[in-house]
Amino acid sequence: YWQESLSNKNVLELGAGVGVVGISLASVGAHVLLTDLPTLVENAIEPNLIRNETTNAETKCPQWLSTYSNAVSIHDGWAATTPMDWNRPVEHQLTEKQKCPIDLIVASDCVFLVSMLNSLLDTVAEIFTSSPNASLLLSFQRRDAQDGDESASFTTVNRVIKKVQARKWCMECLAWRPVVVGNDTSQVFVFEIRQL
Repeated sequence: YWQESLSNKNVLELGAGVGVVGISLASVGAHVLLTDLPTLVENAIEPNLIRNETTNAETKCPQWLSTYSNAVSIHDGWAATTPMDWNRPVEHQLTEKQKCPIDLIVASDCVFLVSMLNSLLDTVAEIFTSSPNASLLLSFQRRDAQDGDESASFTTVNRVIKKVQARKWCMECLAWRPVVVGNDTSQVFVFEIRQL
């Protein structure tokens, strides 16, 4: 469903890591701004954008990404990157113009630690204020199997659900899959979260 509707959509990726998700979204036609901490932007995301750059003479850089000197064409879409720290106000990191046209926010497996969840949701709340029709696609791998819901280190599925409900946002589980790594089995969830 989402892949079919991504063409020319403005996507903000939070916690992009090395950029795999954002680059994939750009390749199917989205205009993606990949964000993470400065060291990851400089040493991982920017080099990977350059490695995946393609020449697309038929399209010019979309206005939403045109202020970024590192914006590149990737197959059917565009991507750029900028540092973002969830512990700082979004208004100090993105301009109002950069926050307004966001159609989709993506965060892929980046809130596994308890300490990350509130910061991510606070950042999303700020973006929802400027882009009230945006949705958050949050993928989440369960890592609390040994400690259960009382895990002090790892974010639990119930903790994610409770924090989203406390903000009076709606949440739908789009996918759930078991994942086997070695002898361990875990679950991966994909949630769509939006304001009511």
